[in-house]
Amino acid sequence: MSENALRQLPSVGQLLEHPEIAALAQGSARSWVTRLVQRVVDEERARLRAGGDDDRGELTRRTVAAVLLGHRRALRPAMRRVINGTGILVHTNLGRSLLPERAIAWAADAARHNLDLETDLEANRRGRRGRGVEAKLSLLTGAADALVVNNNAAALWLAVRACAGANRVVLSRGEIVAIGGSFRLDEILRETGCELVEVGTTNRTRAQDYREALRPGAVVLKVHRSNFVQQGFVEEVALRELAELCRAAGHVLIYDAGSGQLADLSGAGLAGHRTLQEDLADGPDLVTCSGDKLLGGGQAGLALGRRDLIARLRDHPLRRALRVDKTTLAALDGTLTLYLEGAHLQDVPTLAFLERTQDELERMAGELLASLADAAPAGWHGSVVPGLAQVGGGCSADATLPTRLVQWRGPREELERCHRRLRGGDPAVLVRIGQEGLAVDLRALRDDELPLVAAAVAAAWNHLSPIDGEAT
Repeated sequence: MSENALRQLPSVGQLLEHPEIAALAQGSARSWVTRLVQRVVDEERARLRAGGDDDRGELTRRTVAAVLLGHRRALRPAMRRVINGTGILVHTNLGRSLLPERAIAWAADAARHNLDLETDLEANRRGRRGRGVEAKLSLLTGAADALVVNNNAAALWLAVRACAGANRVVLSRGEIVAIGGSFRLDEILRETGCELVEVGTTNRTRAQDYREALRPGAVVLKVHRSNFVQQGFVEEVALRELAELCRAAGHVLIYDAGSGQLADLSGAGLAGHRTLQEDLADGPDLVTCSGDKLLGGGQAGLALGRRDLIARLRDHPLRRALRVDKTTLAALDGTLTLYLEGAHLQDVPTLAFLERTQDELERMAGELLASLADAAPAGWHGSVVPGLAQVGGGCSADATLPTRLVQWRGPREELERCHRRLRGGDPAVLVRIGQEGLAVDLRALRDDELPLVAAAVAAAWNHLSPIDGEAT
């Protein structure tokens, strides 16, 4: 590090007097622009101390450019639109299910107006939040009652806490799952204050294992293994059998169903996947699930089951900390109403993606490839090839869906630069890259996104020459 370089670094005050920055730091904006400038100066100081070295003119240009970039970023949406060409239909990192148009419209209307969210207009008194949406859930699933909270982890935590308290929760070792970046079921359960008792082995759990672990006040938990599969020498207790065991012994059974599937999706390649109606019919006392997976709505946690137990969850002091806002309820309401109306699966985007035929995928792939046929750089070759898409979102570990890919082969360095360019665009386009080349999976794309993908690929091809630092 050059001490001279540090002395040459412009101060916060000097940068605030720079004409381009001074124009931004007007009125009430001056306080946050000053903080932005301070952060840029701190970052430059750290860079210089790590070995960077520039003359004063270059340091000024760098810091001014960084402040202007930071200012532009602060004033645009914090999240960027992403077009999903990965073939993962319920992509957790991209926000899971796309909302149906009905849900979007109802959520927008709720955001725009006051609602009887917690007002009973007929009785002219305070009402219960979510009561109408929860009544629709009860009708659709056959549950005696329902409760909506902010996600399935919250629904499960609340169910265990309200029903078990500090007593033991009995869970098969083969169902202690880890999902996503940091979600580990055993850690969530211990945070409830219960005593977690693991029964059986990783691959085999029998009814007798549960019986031997039961104590007064104990709750039994069964978890759907939605993101991994056990094969070989395995054994588990079916939900119906476990429900009968718990009922006979006088213990509550909670079932974490995970994906929240309401429609029969056997015709869409998900044979063997159970609906919430089927799960509840097997007799567990409570079922929890997500609203943004195979239900096809927005993020929410649903608890369904016995009226007395749902009342216990609803009355729990921490339920308020887990509640959802009016727009979430309105979006869920819109989605559930589509099911009540018997709407076609095409009205729910996630289910429409699942239902796509090979002819439709072939048509879309052909259109995308043809739109770029004359734009491919020298050495690049495109084709439509078969592939396999995934449900994603922790919904199914073993279900794969036949799909079509538009795949390009080309020089490896250019493929990787194109991949980076696509990720850096606005909207960003996420695609697959591997030994076979760069590929766009059509399964989770809408028709109106095809021109955007074509434009993004063409733009990436036009900038294949290396750029300093690969800036985007």
